[in-house]
Amino acid sequence: MATITYTVTVATGTNQYSADVDKFYINGTVSPVLQLKEGNTYVFDQSDASNAGHTLALSIIANGTHATPAGVAYTQGVTTTGGAGTNGKTTIIIPANIATPTLFYYCVAHSGMGNTANTVSPTSTVTNLFNPQIDDIIEEAYERTNIRGTRTGYQLRSARRSLNIMFQEWANRGVHLWKVKLAEVPLVLGQAEYSVATDSVNFPNDISSVLEAAYRNNSTPTAPADIALTQISRSQYNATPNKLTQGTPSQYYVDRKINPSIFLYATPSSSVSSTTTPSSFQFCFYYLAKIQDVGSYNYTSDVVNRFFPCMISGLSYYLSQKVSPERSGELERRYESEMLRALDADNQGTSTFISPQTFYGDGVMS
Repeated sequence: MATITYTVTVATGTNQYSADVDKFYINGTVSPVLQLKEGNTYVFDQSDASNAGHTLALSIIANGTHATPAGVAYTQGVTTTGGAGTNGKTTIIIPANIATPTLFYYCVAHSGMGNTANTVSPTSTVTNLFNPQIDDIIEEAYERTNIRGTRTGYQLRSARRSLNIMFQEWANRGVHLWKVKLAEVPLVLGQAEYSVATDSVNFPNDISSVLEAAYRNNSTPTAPADIALTQISRSQYNATPNKLTQGTPSQYYVDRKINPSIFLYATPSSSVSSTTTPSSFQFCFYYLAKIQDVGSYNYTSDVVNRFFPCMISGLSYYLSQKVSPERSGELERRYESEMLRALDADNQGTSTFISPQTFYGDGVMS
């Protein structure tokens, strides 16, 4: 078992709480996530003069006493000596073989200065849960552009904006198969258009593109039947003489507005719609959902792990256009290479079927 000393200083910085105000720096890094191993003793050394008025404490609630509702200081195994800014030290012993909750270090007097202090078993080996936070992704991308050091609030905002723009580029490429979802919308008698405006409960509000659709007959719950619908273009739908013709839907047109609408033809007749049991007849479609916008810096991204290298390479390329244009060409090539590898891993593995063909003596094939 070991004793680890963290040197604590205070300076202006940016973390998940706020930007360009006083933050705790641990061994020179602004508000890092700490990993406290069971059986070890950790000393937070606040003897540096910058700590004056910023006593560090621990809590099981993020941001401690500044949270809503307010947390309290965690005191089990914790001792505090001296004063912050002179000879102050906060020591915590993480006991072995006794579960210690996830902790958070914070400033007793000021909100938003700290971060998380995870407690982990020294024998635990988590090898399949890697999911970097947004600030880790941004840091890695900046390092690849040869821009190192503490990030300013503007640099973080710029990187987050670039990441959101890149996700829109991915939507244009249609690469995010992990975001495929199924929508099930009740069919309404004589209704051609289906959208959030017509059904805010069942129609999704995060459509990027529609992949395929079907008319579903649930009138026999134990044996639902799906009939595939054919997607048609705007011009084909526009050429339909009577768009309110009733019958069994066989075609659909997607009007790709900011909030898409889907138009069915024919519109549902009384035999394929129901007001008493809406789930009996449904318009079902698979769609690609939009990738969620990048949120707070301590959040993780809405991206599956096989796209992590592509995401970081892409962000480094986007940032290079702003901070190191001389490296843009190299980083773009690396980004596209990572994109190809990710797309290859994202492909759906389907079986190949070979249909035998018979040739007769006259060369006719059947």
